[in-house]
Amino acid sequence: MKILKLLQADVFIKNNIGTSEQRQEMINIAQNVKTAMYEQGMDFSNDGCWRHEFDYENIDWLMEHIRDSVNDAINYYIEQDPSYKNKVDNYQNPEVNYWTNINEINSRNVMHDHRLHHYVAVYYLQGKDTGEITWHNPMNVLESCHPHAPFMSKFSYEPEDGDLLVWPAWMPHETAVNISSQQRINIAFNIRFQTTKHIK
Repeated sequence: MKILKLLQADVFIKNNIGTSEQRQEMINIAQNVKTAMYEQGMDFSNDGCWRHEFDYENIDWLMEHIRDSVNDAINYYIEQDPSYKNKVDNYQNPEVNYWTNINEINSRNVMHDHRLHHYVAVYYLQGKDTGEITWHNPMNVLESCHPHAPFMSKFSYEPEDGDLLVWPAWMPHETAVNISSQQRINIAFNIRFQTTKHIK
């Protein structure tokens, strides 16, 4: 039997990225910025989630892992969808912007997507026991499919400190309420490629 793939979205996970010392340094920087800003962060955040786009001086090592993960995802999807190669052949260097999230105890991040970008990534500085991240098929969110259809269930992942996750940016996702005794601290990334021409 031949199988023709129609739809697919995946989460690409790398564990234990960076050292505990590197993560702790970034946690300290984030908490110091939060204190210096008198907790004034970005607009459009969730209750109990402080968010800011400040820059880390020593982040090149993490950016390298993100670029490698995105390239792995692209190469994987080229194999799964041959027409995708016609698009990525025209990609220029990606624009990557990032921000830090600090979820206090009993806070969460509601369902959303990053559809204006190609890929999204999240790196967990402090994630163990702070709540799952969950992805939803958008057709299920819109109730456009029978609930017994394949891939209509939600898919969740329990992060560990040092986990790096990359996935196609159009996938709706949310995080569970942080019921731990510590903050959930992560860095989120939008990855968007500049293209030389529009391809249908």
